[in-house]
Amino acid sequence: MCATGPDITEWQRIGSALGSAELHLKKRPDAVDALVALTAARHGSAVIFTSAPADLVAYLKALDAQDVHVVRI
Repeated sequence: MCATGPDITEWQRIGSALGSAELHLKKRPDAVDALVALTAARHGSAVIFTSAPADLVAYLKALDAQDVHVVRI
């Protein structure tokens, strides 16, 4: 995933996550956050450090990601 860009299947997963993530009502979908979530999910046992943990958690849930930890900074 990191050595090459996302393939069409991964972009479709990102698009699906953008459409189905349960974000706060005032938030708009963010493709970068969804890509970060997918990258972490693909690596497994990943830790995401972010100032917006609720957003990343929403994308991880939409992607059905397992074993990814989100830490607020």
